[in-house]
Amino acid sequence: MEKDIVKRVGGWIKGKVKYYICFCRVALFVTAAVYCHNVVNYNVLGVLVTCFTLNLKKDTIRRSALLENVREGLEIQVKAWAYARRSGFRKIIIFSTAAYILGLVMFYLSASNRIPNTSFGLYMFLSVLIAVGKAGGVSFLKTYLLDELIAGHENISDINYNRAQWRTKIWLSPAGVLVVFPTPLNFDEPWSRMFLNSMYMVGAASFLSFCGSLFSHQRHHPDTKTESTKRHRKYPDTSDEYHLKNDHQTLPPDQPFNNDGNQLPESSPTAGAEAQQKSPSLCSVKQENVGKLLLRMIPMWSAFIVFGLVMSTADTFFSVQHNNMDDQIDTSYFLLAKDVLKVVSACLCNFLVSRRISRSQQNLALKMIICLGMMFSVLCPSFAWQVEVQRLKIVHERGLHGVSEGTKVPMSDLWLASQFCLWGLAEGLAISGLDEFFSHHVSKSMEDYGSEVFNKIPIGIGSFLSVVCVSAGKGWFGNTLNQSRLDNYYRMITIVAWINLCWFFFVSTFYSTKEEVADEGIQLQEIIAEVG
Repeated sequence: MEKDIVKRVGGWIKGKVKYYICFCRVALFVTAAVYCHNVVNYNVLGVLVTCFTLNLKKDTIRRSALLENVREGLEIQVKAWAYARRSGFRKIIIFSTAAYILGLVMFYLSASNRIPNTSFGLYMFLSVLIAVGKAGGVSFLKTYLLDELIAGHENISDINYNRAQWRTKIWLSPAGVLVVFPTPLNFDEPWSRMFLNSMYMVGAASFLSFCGSLFSHQRHHPDTKTESTKRHRKYPDTSDEYHLKNDHQTLPPDQPFNNDGNQLPESSPTAGAEAQQKSPSLCSVKQENVGKLLLRMIPMWSAFIVFGLVMSTADTFFSVQHNNMDDQIDTSYFLLAKDVLKVVSACLCNFLVSRRISRSQQNLALKMIICLGMMFSVLCPSFAWQVEVQRLKIVHERGLHGVSEGTKVPMSDLWLASQFCLWGLAEGLAISGLDEFFSHHVSKSMEDYGSEVFNKIPIGIGSFLSVVCVSAGKGWFGNTLNQSRLDNYYRMITIVAWINLCWFFFVSTFYSTKEEVADEGIQLQEIIAEVG
């Protein structure tokens, strides 16, 4: 009896180890490259805004925020671009590394006073270079590793894809854990040395990525355009793509559609294979279907524009707050704790939805998860608002208005722990919920583009919206944080986030609470009814 139990437990453990863990030479190099990027992200880029506040001479806080917001918005868009073109892995690594290192070199020259009195315009150019450099960073390498782990499978089943996802997370987890420990290079030095060390780490990451690509399976990655944008496709020789039979009507295989969904008459001179290739305004039923499925996501995406604004505000000002308070815990540890909560909450969300909730109730569960993330996005700036109120009280009591930027206010930075935690929970729940929600409402072939392309766009727009908000609140920002009214800005963001939460409640009613299977041919009957 006992032997049988031990045998069963041993077999179960062996099966789980075999399912979640595998040896892959590419993964070794990619994990090391991701570690190098993480070191730079947490120790330099995560607090880069404080470098701006120390070096800009006029309208410091507002212009520093503008630089950070533009960099964040561009970074999101560039990452989406890199994902869609990841078939050229080495080209993207070369291009992004060149931009990254050039930006770090110029930051180093500026910090070491070899470029005296660096202007706002030059800092903006350097921020753009860093944003372009991040195209080949952690998210891109993570996607590349996932593609490699599922390489060799022409028809990838759900279980194999999920296995590859878990194996990717397990392989990359050491790259996140090791950041907690002392790094090979010291990042507690002046900014000039920090930028120089960052160059070494980015160069090492690029070298490791190239070494890993030598062991690649050379798997063909998806094309640069999604199905909804492929207008110049070869007209099909068979009726499979354009032909639908049911009890009532038949769609002719040689009958194209305009992009507006109107079926062209059979006598139309544009009907046929030759015209289909020449006219970019024609698309297949499948293309039209994908477009309709994406249009259904627009109301949900609209709620994530303000969410992106809130996240951009946190990314910009939380580090500035920390830089002006008693430094008991380094900013990099706050950022790491935020990311840990983000990953844990996202994994918990995925586990509950996939394992504990019935298929028919998953849509409702996902809307509730997104709603919870939205609620945290309201609490995050509201907590930051109250902390800033307390900080400014101490500034008034001690008469610290005229001190230089970076002078510590006698207030523990542990006050910031709650807002960093709420930031991580908001990102983890809302974004992971949106990714799952997207996969439930689009075709199978479009799922991969959700988390890396389409769902990032509204969040990136939110970062650019932050530029508008900071510019509109110009009177609240001075040359130092102590001379600014960041509490008023946080209050405004909190009010906007509350309004956005109400908007989310409204748009969520557009979607059914029951499961909607979005297969590529599921809505062909609707299209036929419209054009019939």
